[in-house]
Amino acid sequence: MRSLSGKLILWMGGALTLVFLSLGITQVRMTRRALEEDAVGAADRISDVIQRSTRYSMLKNSREDVYQTIRGIGAQPIVRRIRIFNKAGQINYSTQDAEMHTWVDRKAEACWGCHAGTQPLEKLPRPDRSRIYRLNGERVVGLIRPIENEPVCANAACHAHPPSQRVLGVLDVVVSLEPAEQTLRQHGRRIAGLTLVGGALLLLLLSVLVWRFVRRPVERLIDGAAQLAGGDLKYRLALDRDDEIGKLAEGFNHMAAQLDQARDEERERTRQRLIHSEKLASLGQMAAAVAHELNNPLAGILTYARLAEKKLEKDSSLRPWLEIIGRESKRCGEIVRDLLAFSRQRPAAMAPAALNQVAERALAVVRHKLELEQVQVETALAPGLPPVECDASQIEQVLVALLVNAMEAMPGGGRLRMETLLCGEEVEIRLANTGAPIPADVLPHIFEPFFTTKQETHGVGLGLAVAYGIVRRHGGDILVETGPETVFQVRLPVKAKATGEAYERGEVLHSGGR
Repeated sequence: MRSLSGKLILWMGGALTLVFLSLGITQVRMTRRALEEDAVGAADRISDVIQRSTRYSMLKNSREDVYQTIRGIGAQPIVRRIRIFNKAGQINYSTQDAEMHTWVDRKAEACWGCHAGTQPLEKLPRPDRSRIYRLNGERVVGLIRPIENEPVCANAACHAHPPSQRVLGVLDVVVSLEPAEQTLRQHGRRIAGLTLVGGALLLLLLSVLVWRFVRRPVERLIDGAAQLAGGDLKYRLALDRDDEIGKLAEGFNHMAAQLDQARDEERERTRQRLIHSEKLASLGQMAAAVAHELNNPLAGILTYARLAEKKLEKDSSLRPWLEIIGRESKRCGEIVRDLLAFSRQRPAAMAPAALNQVAERALAVVRHKLELEQVQVETALAPGLPPVECDASQIEQVLVALLVNAMEAMPGGGRLRMETLLCGEEVEIRLANTGAPIPADVLPHIFEPFFTTKQETHGVGLGLAVAYGIVRRHGGDILVETGPETVFQVRLPVKAKATGEAYERGEVLHSGGR
């Protein structure tokens, strides 16, 4: 049985059955004991009546009167046998003629109480004088009563026993337990009926309570879970209870509210990413078109400016102008190159690479500029890093862009720290600089294309955007923390999980607070 309520009803019903059964058996046993004690009392009263009724006839030695009295008493429906036997064990009288003048077995259960020792006991307490056994297949209770040699009896002229003999014989009365058995059977049937009726009523009441307080709330919880699984995060449970199920319903509603809020936030982020990806797609197409259109004219301007320089004399006043034309054309060419890098999204050539060596090569590219800017460099490259499956040249480009960005954030000098470490199944490169913290309103936009806070002579804001796109295409991520130190964290998976479609899904660039 898989139902919780069914299990509760089954187990509690079984427990109630055992309790009622135990109580019924105990009641029947107590009733049996009481009825047996009543039967023993009846046998004792009958033996007392016999002894008192025959006392005078015994003193007169009128045996026929004694026998007639005993025979009359023995005719009662509950009496099964009355007999008298002497001290030697010979039966002098019995209501069953076949037993007359026979001998009783002294080793029998009825005689053991008196004859267990070398000499028979002259007195026995009442519990030891009675026994319950079967006679001809019927349960009976037998009680023995010693016939004492009273002084008046010993002094009678007819008495053949000396006064020193305390016991003259034994009166044995056997009474049927059938009336008690009938009463017990009727009582047992009543108890069984009451037990069945009471058990059924209690089981019905238990089933109603379990259904009301357990099954219905649990079913509503199950239904609520199904509603949540089906996407209805607005579903709430209305269980106004202060017990454990009420607390569970309260926790369920709280969880549903959090899921609903998280879904709304995720929808908003997804919407922003979709809008941003559409903008990026348009910008990429425009950037590619502009770059292709400007590249050839700029190359021509730079070429003819250098040719003109060669034609002019060294002291010509036009030479500085031509140098300015060449320098600015070169800067425009670098901008065009960044535009092409942003728009082309060159596929990565994935291969296992030692990330520490990639970091050292990137640092070597900008080390001379760092020294000129009086930036102190510290490195803490973790030994034994596993090879990372990546495009080493692109990752080097990312690190160079971040190093240059850090250097430009410390125009008056500072400290730059590069370290690598293993974080689970990712390798992390951290670049920390002591430059000014990134303003809170700028931080969410630093990886957006064409966003820059630098002077016009420092590009158009594509370096970090390109770097972010490369890392995302590798299945990694870039995180930024700013404060006393600004820390860029580049995380790359040890095993490649990059896809070229990441850019197209809008996962490469977004303004999600990085």
